[in-house]
Amino acid sequence: MLSKGPAAGATNAAMQQSLFGWRDIAGGLESKWTDNAGLSAIAGRRYVRFVRPVQVAARGNFIFVVDAGAELLYRYDLGSNELKVLLDLKRHTAGEVTDLYVYPDHSFLLVDPDSASVLHFNRHGDKIRVFQDSLNLIRPVAVTYDEEMGRVLIADGSSDDVLVFSTTAQLQGVIGTRGIKEGQFLNITAITSGADGIYVTARLGHRLQIMGRDGSHVKSFQSDAVVFPLAVAVDRSGNTFVSDYLDNSIKVFQDGLFLESIAGSGVSPGRFKRISDLWYDEGFLYAVDSLNGRIQVLRVEVIEPETAVFLEEVMELERAAPADIHEQPAATETLPLEVPRAEPELEAAQSELEKLQEELEAAEDPRTAKPLLAEPAQVIDSPGSDFQE
Repeated sequence: MLSKGPAAGATNAAMQQSLFGWRDIAGGLESKWTDNAGLSAIAGRRYVRFVRPVQVAARGNFIFVVDAGAELLYRYDLGSNELKVLLDLKRHTAGEVTDLYVYPDHSFLLVDPDSASVLHFNRHGDKIRVFQDSLNLIRPVAVTYDEEMGRVLIADGSSDDVLVFSTTAQLQGVIGTRGIKEGQFLNITAITSGADGIYVTARLGHRLQIMGRDGSHVKSFQSDAVVFPLAVAVDRSGNTFVSDYLDNSIKVFQDGLFLESIAGSGVSPGRFKRISDLWYDEGFLYAVDSLNGRIQVLRVEVIEPETAVFLEEVMELERAAPADIHEQPAATETLPLEVPRAEPELEAAQSELEKLQEELEAAEDPRTAKPLLAEPAQVIDSPGSDFQE
């Protein structure tokens, strides 16, 4: 079950975005099989544990896990706790898979650096096509699909750029170059796509950048927040999650600015040993806790944009106020500084009202009755007063 408290090690969670609800998935029950009579065999199913998971993807109720230790691709059912083998990786890849992307129809892409290719399989595990280019794709390390443009993006670790392919594996262009300037990458580790563009993490130089779909540089994130990014995921609001190999944490960003650091090293729920991959789907963040042999699931909660704007306005007002503003009485802190104090006028009006009240009481007393005034009494106006004779 998901817990209700904030993630372990969360900082600044009360004011900004937070990750909640740790759930461990360390394996599952073998997928049930059907005998010749069409009856499901349930009794005796064994629990299979992950050996060394390295990649994850999720679509609805299904989680896809690349287990490099077992050399298998699994599909885990959250509802039934069943674990099904989709692919025997030894039969299809030349080495360890470094990235996984799953389409909404459950077909999937696998990055195989040792064969310099990205493999596309249908939902049943049958190979559909291969993405290759002997001149430009030397050592693929990461892959994603750009839903907005309908293109497959493959990061090459040799030339440190992002190659743009059609869905039929035709090379169409390139994004970025090798280097440490804006729009350049050095030792790419992960890529993903979001509403703002293509997110690229790198070991050196600008560690997290957003590139436009036309290849232009859009934004570089706060450079000192992440030391060694391994994985990146983005939600539909553009909030960004990056795993940091240095301290086994998940760094949370909003609009390119660092918000908080989640978790850290350990074996308990909410702690990690090598976060090798991240995936966001339908309000949940899936994190591969590789050396602990599990997938951890987090519920993502985000503050409303209106609240964020309000907080920024309050902070701006506080910065603009005099240094001794906090030492003044609370009742006067909300008054604009240029507005004069209204107490003298209010006191004069109150005194005049008391005199009028005494005269009215005297007029009602037959013993002290006085002739009516020829002219109305004068009342001193006060700010905001609705008093009329």
